[in-house]
Amino acid sequence: MESAFIDNRAGEVPFAGILADLLTANLAQHPEKREVFGKMRGGVAIDLVDIEAAVTLIFTERGLRIEAGVGENPALVIRTTSDRVMDLNALRIVGGLPWYFDEAGRKVVAHLLTGRLRVEGMFAHPVLLTRLTIVMSVM
Repeated sequence: MESAFIDNRAGEVPFAGILADLLTANLAQHPEKREVFGKMRGGVAIDLVDIEAAVTLIFTERGLRIEAGVGENPALVIRTTSDRVMDLNALRIVGGLPWYFDEAGRKVVAHLLTGRLRVEGMFAHPVLLTRLTIVMSVM
């Protein structure tokens, strides 16, 4: 996957560059993630409340566009802190699904149960959330 498929229009938000670099590396190194990435459609906002930074990832048939801020009506809104959002990248994928039964998975579940990690739309858009987890995971 070439970086041309990732259009970062949120250059003023440092987190956007980190996301673009992570996705570019993941997609280049893992062909199976490129296939999942190609199927993704919809908007995902990530709001890092501790550093007051937010981006919206807009997945289309042409790739990914990253915009600054929380866009209009994203399918998913992930709200957490900058350190906790990185915990999502540590989730392992087993059988095509996020694995919540190891230390990294239990940590994410604990964040969800205590409200330290909020994912609005996760029950309405589970496929998009699962695909996002797959392409973002560094495991």
